[in-house]
Amino acid sequence: MQKYDPEKNFPEAWKLLKPFMLSDETLVTIRNSMSRELLKGLARDTHERSSVPCLLSYVQQLPTGHERGHFLALEMWPTNCRIMLVKFNSEKDIYMSSKCVIVPHKIAASRSTTFFNFLAYNIAVFVRNKKVEKDNLPMGIAFAFELNKLALDVGILIRWAPGYGVQSAVGKNVVQLLRNALNEFTDIRINLNSIVDISIGSLMAINWSNPHCKMAIIVGLLTKSAYVEQLEACEMYEGDRNHPFMIINTNWGKFGSNGHLDIIRNEFDKLIDANSNNPGMMYYEKCISTVNISELVRLIVVRLMKMGVLFKDASMDKIGISWNMEMKSIVAVESDPPNVYTAAQKAMDKFGINNCTEQDLATFRFICATVSLRSAQLVAVGVACLIDRMSYTNISIAVEDSNSSTQKIVQEWVLLS
Repeated sequence: MQKYDPEKNFPEAWKLLKPFMLSDETLVTIRNSMSRELLKGLARDTHERSSVPCLLSYVQQLPTGHERGHFLALEMWPTNCRIMLVKFNSEKDIYMSSKCVIVPHKIAASRSTTFFNFLAYNIAVFVRNKKVEKDNLPMGIAFAFELNKLALDVGILIRWAPGYGVQSAVGKNVVQLLRNALNEFTDIRINLNSIVDISIGSLMAINWSNPHCKMAIIVGLLTKSAYVEQLEACEMYEGDRNHPFMIINTNWGKFGSNGHLDIIRNEFDKLIDANSNNPGMMYYEKCISTVNISELVRLIVVRLMKMGVLFKDASMDKIGISWNMEMKSIVAVESDPPNVYTAAQKAMDKFGINNCTEQDLATFRFICATVSLRSAQLVAVGVACLIDRMSYTNISIAVEDSNSSTQKIVQEWVLLS
C-alpha cells in the first residue's frame, strides 16, 4: 500500500484543513486567554463578563476513602440516565448495581411533570427491585445540564441540552422537582439531598480511590470540567469558610464568547454554529464535542465531493444530510493500522459510497485525524490551564472522552507546556 503525503497527494483537502492545524504558539495564546477568563469567572466584579464562569458547587470536602454505608445516585445525561445503588462495606468491599434508562424523545420534549414523573417512576422500580425502598437512603444527582447552584441541594435549571423541550422546568430547582415527583410514590422513602455537575461527580468518584484526582473532564455530546480551587479565590461564595477549598464547575464550554477563539474558528466552525440550536454561544464546546467533530468531518467531505476531488460520481443523498455522521465511525477510522483503510470503507458504506479508491480513503482518514487532533489539542489547552491554576506537584485527572486522540494528546501537550 502506498504511503501518502497529504500536501502532495490530496492538496485540496490539505488546503481546507490547514486552518485546523494549530501551532504551539497559538495553543499557548488560547491557554493564556482561558486562564484570564477563569480568573474573571472566580472574581465577583468580573464574574458576569467571563466566558469561563467558574460556577460554585458547594462541595467543600473530598472523599476520604473511609466512607461506609449504602447510597443512591442518579446520573442525568442528554440521552439517558443511570440509577445506581452503591454499598461501601470496606475499602476493598464495594458493591454497585445500576440501571441505564434511555430517555425517549417524547419524554425529553414533554412537560416538566411528565419528565420528572418518568424519572421518579424508574427510580421507584429500581429501589423496589433492590429491596431498599423503605431505607430512606441518601441520593445525589449528577447533572449534565447547566445549573445555577445556590446550595448543595438547590440547582436552578438554566438551560437544557439541544433536543430537550421541558421548558417549564427552566428557572426551577431540579432537586425539588424530582422530590415532588418521588412524593407521588408513597411506598418508597429516599433522602434526595444534593445535586452536582456531572464532571464533579466524576472527580469525586475517582478521588475516592485515588486522592491525587483533583480534576475531571468530560468530552462527548457536551464538554464539562471541574477542579479543586482554594476557597479564598471563590469571591462569589458567601457561606462559612471552615474548609479550605471548593470544587468548581468551570462551565468551560462557553469559552470563546468573548472572542478568544476567533483566531482559530474557520468557515466550517462558523457553519456548525449557524446550523446549531444555540448560535453565537458555546464556541469551545462546538470545537471539541464529539457531535461537532463528526459534523465538521462530514462538511469537509461534502465540500470536497462538490469540488469533484473526492469520491467522484458517488451519491450525496445520504452523506449530504446534516449531522448524519457518527463519532464511532471516525474513532474506528483512526484505529486502523497505518495505511490500512478497512474502517474508512465501512464508514463510507453506511452512506452508500462503495468500492472507494485507496487514495480517497486515505484522504478521508486524513480529514478525520486532523479534525480530531485539533479537538484533542484544545482539550489539552483547557487541562493545562487548570493544572497551572492548581499547582499540585502530583495530579490525576478523571477523563470521560469519546475522542480516542484526546488522552494521548492531553498527556503529551501538558508535559510540553
